[in-house]
Parts: sequence; C-alpha cells; structure tokens
Amino acid sequence: MPNRRDSRRRRRRRRGGGLGVLIKPLSVLLAAVAIVAALTLFFKVEHVEVSGNQRYMAEEIISASAVQKGDNLILFDKYGASQRIYTQLPYITAVRINRKLPDTLLVEVTETQAAAAIHSADAWWLLGISGGEMKVLEAVEDLGDSGCLQITGLEAAEPAVGKVLQLAEGSPVTTERLMELFTAMEKLDLLDQVSAANFSSPDTLALWYDDRFRVELFYDADYDYKMTCLAEVAARMEPNERGTIRMTMDDDSEVRFIPSAQTQ
Repeated sequence: MPNRRDSRRRRRRRRGGGLGVLIKPLSVLLAAVAIVAALTLFFKVEHVEVSGNQRYMAEEIISASAVQKGDNLILFDKYGASQRIYTQLPYITAVRINRKLPDTLLVEVTETQAAAAIHSADAWWLLGISGGEMKVLEAVEDLGDSGCLQITGLEAAEPAVGKVLQLAEGSPVTTERLMELFTAMEKLDLLDQVSAANFSSPDTLALWYDDRFRVELFYDADYDYKMTCLAEVAARMEPNERGTIRMTMDDDSEVRFIPSAQTQ
C-alpha cells in the first residue's frame, strides 16, 4: 500500500500541473498585450505620402483626411479618413490608405472629370461617373466649353456637392436607369460623342450623337444592346450624312435612319 509520503507527492504534482495549465495562456495573453502596447506606443504618424492627385494639392487631401502628425499609426481609422476625403473633395472617386511602418501613411487617390451636367435650381451641376454612381462634383452658372454631356428634361433632387445624384420624383427614368444608360455608352466609348440627352418626351429619350444624329429610343430599352446598334449604324454612315436614327420600331432589332439637312 502506498504510504502517506507518496500520496503527498502525488498531490503536489497534481497541484503543480494545474498551475502550469493556467500560466501558459496567461503568458500568451501578457505577451500579446505587450506587443500591442509596443505597437501603439512607438508607431506614430510622422509622414503622409499622397499619390494619384492632379486636381487637388497633397495638403488639401491630408487636411480632408483629418490625420495629424503624432497620431497612432496602428489605431488610425483609415476607413473614416477615406470617407472624409471622398465626401469633402468631390472630384476624388476612390481612396486607398495603407500603413508603412514605422511612421508613414500612404494615401492613394483616384480623380475623375466631369462627364455630364444636369440643370437644377438655376445652376448646372457637374457630374462624375465612377463605380456605378453619378457623383455631384460642383455647381456652375455656365457650362462654357466644358464638353460635358447636357442632360435636359430631368430634375435633380436636392443636389449637393460630394453626394450621389438623385432624381426628383416623377422623372421618366430612375437614377439607376440613367446610370445604366451612361454605363452602356461608357463601355463603347460613346460618351465623348454624345453631347446631349433629352428626357422631355414622356415616351422616348433622345441623344444628340456626333453633332450629326438625333438618336431616339424607349426609356425601357435594353441600353447595352441599343448602344451597340448605334455604334454599328454610325460607323456605316458617310461623313456628310445627318439625320435621325430611330430605334423605336416594333422589331427591337430594327433601326431606321431618316436623313435630314438639319436635325435638332
């Protein structure tokens, strides 16, 4: 039979084993805390490098981000900073912020140009197109020679610089459908050749293409298909031809050209 001394030894081993089980995770936790403390204590923002900017100065972008020298590099809210830059500087359509240890923030931006303009409240509101959205860039009294596609027959709902365009209630198309039309034109590089889009008619919209053709199509048309048809038809035209390209036939694949000396 085991004596009392052997029993006491076994009890000490069991107690020691239990303490060891507790010490190991505690050590890991303390090590993790020490690492986090070191990261937050020693890694501070000393430099901010901006790239991709042309319209805005680097100082403007840094100011919009609200980053300050001495901010903690690890805990800095780069997503919040990206949103501030995107909202306050409307011509910026994308922001990417990365950390470069030990003391640098890398801010990469993507800028846009005004692609279209919509009239509202006695002003033209310039619009940029990016990421499936139309962003309000700024308000101007006169478009001048901006080259923007002019949208008429639609009203913007409370447009504000830096916000996504929303159309007023009762518009013949939704904001989403308008974006689908512009995306279809953009895919085929037609945006630069379309100078105006008129939505005044209750049934059809009209595009002014290549300063020669009035293009008519239904609001519920398949814009991708219709823009492909437009590009193909226009490519077959002689340089001196002008008129109306009508894509509102009963046969969806039919396109009718009506020549005219002057088409408005």
